[in-house]
Amino acid sequence: MERTMRSPEWLKAIACNFVVFGLALLMLWASYEISLPLVAAVIAALLYMEKRGFIDALFLLYARNKKVAAVSAFLFLMLIPLPLATLRYQSHIAVMAAICAMVCCGVNIQMGSTNMVNFAPAAFMGIGAYSLGYVTVKLGADPWLGLLAAVVLCALAGILLGLPTLRTKGYYLSLVTMALQLAFTQTIKNIPSIGGPNGISGVKALTIGGYPLYKTYTVFGVKLAPHFFYLLFCILVLTALLYVANRIFVTWFGLALNSIAQDEIAANCFGVDVVRAKLFAFVTGSVFCGVGGVLYAGLTSFVGPDDFSFARSLVFICMVILGGMDNLVGVTVGAFLLTVITEKLRGFSDYAQLIYGLLLLLILIVRPSGLIPKRVRLRGGGPTIL
Repeated sequence: MERTMRSPEWLKAIACNFVVFGLALLMLWASYEISLPLVAAVIAALLYMEKRGFIDALFLLYARNKKVAAVSAFLFLMLIPLPLATLRYQSHIAVMAAICAMVCCGVNIQMGSTNMVNFAPAAFMGIGAYSLGYVTVKLGADPWLGLLAAVVLCALAGILLGLPTLRTKGYYLSLVTMALQLAFTQTIKNIPSIGGPNGISGVKALTIGGYPLYKTYTVFGVKLAPHFFYLLFCILVLTALLYVANRIFVTWFGLALNSIAQDEIAANCFGVDVVRAKLFAFVTGSVFCGVGGVLYAGLTSFVGPDDFSFARSLVFICMVILGGMDNLVGVTVGAFLLTVITEKLRGFSDYAQLIYGLLLLLILIVRPSGLIPKRVRLRGGGPTIL
């Protein structure tokens, strides 16, 4: 009697993670002649897999092996900086992808889970970045105090702006947040104490034990890129934010946010405090954006009004839509792919926006719900992957 040898499911989950992170590394490492066609092939493959039901099968595989899938994904994430250890440009793209993913997680809580289209994520990212710049340059204080100030200020700004703003809904809410974004850009241009239109230069990155995270170090005779330890730290922060976002999703509060997105009046009739829930989503998403702004300022060592414009907010919204709203995996994938496309096309800046817009238009026509649409919740409100 023949015995059929089958690989255990947990091994399949690890193998899938290996393939995913291998493709991500290849997209980061390769030149644009290879990485851009690879991005297009990955997008086409995701569309095909979704149509054939393979994505659902992968989600179920991960759901049955949650711990193994999560631990292996985290380990592969932490290994990404190693092949990029001496590559400055590729490491820079990886850091930017991690920062964009943080901001997109915050936007997803607002737009994906609660259906609040916020056109001002770059403004809250700017609050975080300017907090670090002001604390480290103007006050000469520790960068960690800048991170704390960014979290507090973003939370307060979310409350102060959210209380009157969230009384509106639909297109009116979008218009209000759009006005807030434009007002923020004009305000920071006209405040001399924070540099005005010239911004703040010489912003210090976060340190651990007195050692800056963003600095060139030589380890065992190998000169590492200045992004190496910074990328490791960004991955840790991104993992923590993804965990927090996922915990919100799987609780009753996540269900309440989804109910508001579906029908605000019905949610109110079922006992959901709509204003409180929307304010929570607005503030939490704003803090996520602020943390991303702090890490962005530490990376560039400069903050200016042009870095947090309305165009930047549109990019974050497009990342969420492209990946798939209310789906952390899709949002992260969308942030990574569009970051790679944007960075790899810097040599073709005259055509970058055209290609970028055509790609988004194609995705919105072919797959309006994104590359990896949100999944049906499992019993108990839990997701099918995280």
